[in-house]
Amino acid sequence: MNLDEKLPGTYVLLLHLSVNKTITIGKLGVFDFPIGWYAYIGSAFGPGGLIGRIKHHLRPPEKPHWHIDYLRQEAILKEIWLSPDTERREQDWVDLMIDIPDAATLIDGFGASDSDRETHLFYFDARPSLEDFAVGVRARFPETKVLRAYAVE
Repeated sequence: MNLDEKLPGTYVLLLHLSVNKTITIGKLGVFDFPIGWYAYIGSAFGPGGLIGRIKHHLRPPEKPHWHIDYLRQEAILKEIWLSPDTERREQDWVDLMIDIPDAATLIDGFGASDSDRETHLFYFDARPSLEDFAVGVRARFPETKVLRAYAVE
């Protein structure tokens, strides 16, 4: 993917929290986050596209803007999965994420202010895999490719 491209699309941030934390998520409230893995589904259809959004999520969140920025202040970003696409699939990906074994929702309204889904944040005890998620995406959208755009151990 050329860095100059402003491709829109959908993405997943996979974060790890190594200790139990109580975190204030902006105006949404104060919540207890258990140790574990968090998958957040977002989309990038603004002027910067996926690359602009990914750059935002890779920078330390000094002034939180979105709900996920508050969690990113405490958790470590481990992977980014994305799919360049002109179709808006964010809510479809939310539906697919909950189908991954052991996925749980903890906070209603998280990242869902412009969505009819209850939440865009999912919790896992064990690290979810891109491969498990991509199976569901391919089954529902055969032409869609899901890529691992960023990963750290």
